[in-house]
Amino acid sequence: MKHIFKRELAAFLAAATVLGGILAGATHYLTPQQHDYGSVWGMYEQEQTDSIDVLFFGSSITYCDVVPAVYWKNSGLTAFVQAGPEQPLPLTLDYLKESLRTQSPKAVFVECTGIAFHKYMGFTKTNIGQMPWGINRLHATFFNAEPEVRKGLLFPLYFYHDRWTTLKSEDVQPYTEDMLAGYTFLSGGTDKGPDDCETVDIAPEDWARNMDALEDIYALCRRNNIQLVLYRAPTKRLHDADWNRLTAQFDGREGVSTLNCSDYTAQIAADPKSDFYDSLHYNCVGAEKFSAFLADWTKNNLSISPDETQNTVLWTARLQHFRDLNGKSAAGEHKRITKKDCCTGFILVQQSFSYSLISRNQFLP
Repeated sequence: MKHIFKRELAAFLAAATVLGGILAGATHYLTPQQHDYGSVWGMYEQEQTDSIDVLFFGSSITYCDVVPAVYWKNSGLTAFVQAGPEQPLPLTLDYLKESLRTQSPKAVFVECTGIAFHKYMGFTKTNIGQMPWGINRLHATFFNAEPEVRKGLLFPLYFYHDRWTTLKSEDVQPYTEDMLAGYTFLSGGTDKGPDDCETVDIAPEDWARNMDALEDIYALCRRNNIQLVLYRAPTKRLHDADWNRLTAQFDGREGVSTLNCSDYTAQIAADPKSDFYDSLHYNCVGAEKFSAFLADWTKNNLSISPDETQNTVLWTARLQHFRDLNGKSAAGEHKRITKKDCCTGFILVQQSFSYSLISRNQFLP
């Protein structure tokens, strides 16, 4: 009897293992890949461990405005944008915790428009659903996700079980290095500029919740000897009084700086008529100017220096990739610039202990 029980238990465990493997594989391939517009965790995980000097967090105002390759060119510091769409600051805290599992940045920039966000902003599925599995994703799911979407975040096949009929070859390609390092390329734009941005009022409960998260972000940075920069993008989304109230809470503290980019419009030198995609976001031309400004500000205000072991081949390729996209935009071809163009222009392949650039086209239909 005992031997029969052992055989049945072994058979059950084997079947459970096989079923678990099938479900895990289905979840991996049916969950849509994210290559731009924030939450690019799949590509972030391809970065060499401890190779990033500076991390940028926030919402679309971050991932549409900060070009890490331009920042690197002007500061010598490697950077990656780890932002998500309309991301409340408690979720940014989860992002920072997870990001520090593979990188040890010297500085962290947090764009503070998120201080005005509600607890749920409608982009939870993207913000959390792309995170790697682990304690930080589970915390984000149970504490920062709407109750009605938690089932799908815990069991992604609930969201994506019907995608198998529409899968394409690019959907199952492994992630590679993000040639834009978290930046989302925007070209052209509307007739709206920063002066058309609507200022928002902050509800007391939103202020309290987001400020608590900002305090935790500051404490986490202090524990890890990371210089924290709280910055306000050059938009009018926040009231000046709210920004001043935020900065007053951190004035005089060690290891944190505040930066109101609206005070530096002359140095940024972005043309409101041509360098903005809309009232909140720069286009590629404005983003290049803004990123160069952030690099100069970093050199003048933060005591950090680049690592000596940088992969300059990768970062030179990233800079050239951005310039190529910018060239298309300047030539009036911005409508032809696709997600594939922006995010996967090149693959870096290690061969014989050296890197070579290979066109991505041969890997895609």
